[in-house]
Amino acid sequence: MVLNEFISNKLETIRKEKKMGVYTLCNKAAISYETYRSIRKNRNKDIYLRTILILLQTLEVTPAEFFSDAMFTSDELEIDFK
Repeated sequence: MVLNEFISNKLETIRKEKKMGVYTLCNKAAISYETYRSIRKNRNKDIYLRTILILLQTLEVTPAEFFSDAMFTSDELEIDFK
């Protein structure tokens, strides 16, 4: 799996678990809907760490919890350099 796709899927899973709508998340995180949409649709290969941290804080998930997923250390995780 490609890194940005994995991050996108993980953020969406957490958002749904927290029962938070997309617009609510964007408003609370003070990020544009288009920014989050580009992450969700895997249109943005370069997701800023700052944006991820803001989203995690808004979702009340620590970076340690988010990045503790075994997929982050898996050989199956690819980075799209194109």
